[in-house]
Amino acid sequence: MPHPVSGDGSQDKGATALSSTKKRNIIVIFIITLILVLVALLTSVIKTGAYNKEAHQGIFTGDSLFRIEDDTSRDLSVRIQPRSSTWTKIIDLEGEGLEDPNFQAYTMDFYISNNTGDQVSDYSFVLTFDHEVFLMSAWNGSLEIHQNSGGTEKVATIPDLRDFDPADYDLDIVDVGGDILVHMLPGDHIVYIPSSSENAMETPIEANHGVVPGIILYAPLGEDISGSVLQIDYTFHRELKGETLFMSSLGALSLWFIALLAFVVIEMQIRKYRVQHEHDNDMIKESIETFTGFIDAKDPYTNGHSNRVAEYTRMIAEEMGYDGEELDRIFYIALLHDCGKIGVPDSILCKPGKLTEEEFETIKSHTTRGSEILHAFKSLDDVDEGALYHHERYDGKGYPEGKKGEDIPLIARMICVADSFDAMNSNRVYRKRLTKEAIIEEIETNKGTQFDPNIADILLKLIRSGKIDMSQGSEKE
Repeated sequence: MPHPVSGDGSQDKGATALSSTKKRNIIVIFIITLILVLVALLTSVIKTGAYNKEAHQGIFTGDSLFRIEDDTSRDLSVRIQPRSSTWTKIIDLEGEGLEDPNFQAYTMDFYISNNTGDQVSDYSFVLTFDHEVFLMSAWNGSLEIHQNSGGTEKVATIPDLRDFDPADYDLDIVDVGGDILVHMLPGDHIVYIPSSSENAMETPIEANHGVVPGIILYAPLGEDISGSVLQIDYTFHRELKGETLFMSSLGALSLWFIALLAFVVIEMQIRKYRVQHEHDNDMIKESIETFTGFIDAKDPYTNGHSNRVAEYTRMIAEEMGYDGEELDRIFYIALLHDCGKIGVPDSILCKPGKLTEEEFETIKSHTTRGSEILHAFKSLDDVDEGALYHHERYDGKGYPEGKKGEDIPLIARMICVADSFDAMNSNRVYRKRLTKEAIIEEIETNKGTQFDPNIADILLKLIRSGKIDMSQGSEKE
């Protein structure tokens, strides 16, 4: 709702405090929201960093390793698809005089598939053999050979098995028909370290992509080697834009900035409107007060009467829940309630003695004259009602139309009570102003007859609570 406005047209302290409180609450909401968004952003950064450092491991053997299709249920799947060849060899380590080939060559392709939206930043895998095999070749990556011979482990890293020189390594090897083969027993294993060279591009593995390193080995002819075990260790790299929390927080931060910009723009527009509104109010008030000053000046005994009635009416309206521009409107209508007296001769208006019936009718005509004057005043809705009906009585015995009860416009009923109070609280040529107790008694007596009882009770509450300054009435003798 609009904030209450004081009788002089400017915002009162309560209104300013309320406006400041609302603005402060909005600023607090902005700060808290920003903190929450920044915490979410920081959390997403920390979460992503922790995810990128997390070590992952997968173990494959048997049907899970030797299969035709990728296992897309895993974030990283590995499968071996061996391709047999017609190459065979007779490998007779015991010198038994074998004449028939007993080992067959296999090209083993390792299909490593990244099934996530993140990059596999690094990986290596360990292949442990369950049969005696002989390594012949590998491509792209390097091999770390682990042999157990006589209870002693032999370890050697070979950058490229195709360029293997047995003289450079302490490994168990055999020379079969000019081919240098690395002898691997059951339980021995190799560690495959992928190459990141431009030609190989085995690492990193991009999102939803795969690589196919491979080796060539000789395995026992006709035997199943699917009992070999492959263990792969890997890490992911997730970009912040791939983190849902980060993108959500970034979106929230963008909305926050938009909301802040909108708030600043709206606040500037409101401030501009308030300045203009206050300026317009001042102009309206000054114009009306100048006009009502002429009216009050016609009768020295009612000097300031219009302003006081307007102020009392405003206080009554405020107690009834009105505020903002509506409160301004009520104040200005009350300020103009006696404007029709401008057409009443001074000789009648200031007459100290009893008025004749004709003179009283002239005085009463100030209500209709005021309505006629204000009828063309379009900037204040129903402004003429205050002037026309403020002398109507709740029991229907007032003038000019004898309206009764709630048929009398509410603004007029409010002015009626305020007008009568100021009259009782002011010195007149024919009497002194009444005491506070006498005024209260008079209002109590006339509730439901002259005055709307509800509005009368509001005025009595204001008087008894001391909110109305009884010394404000006219004291002219």
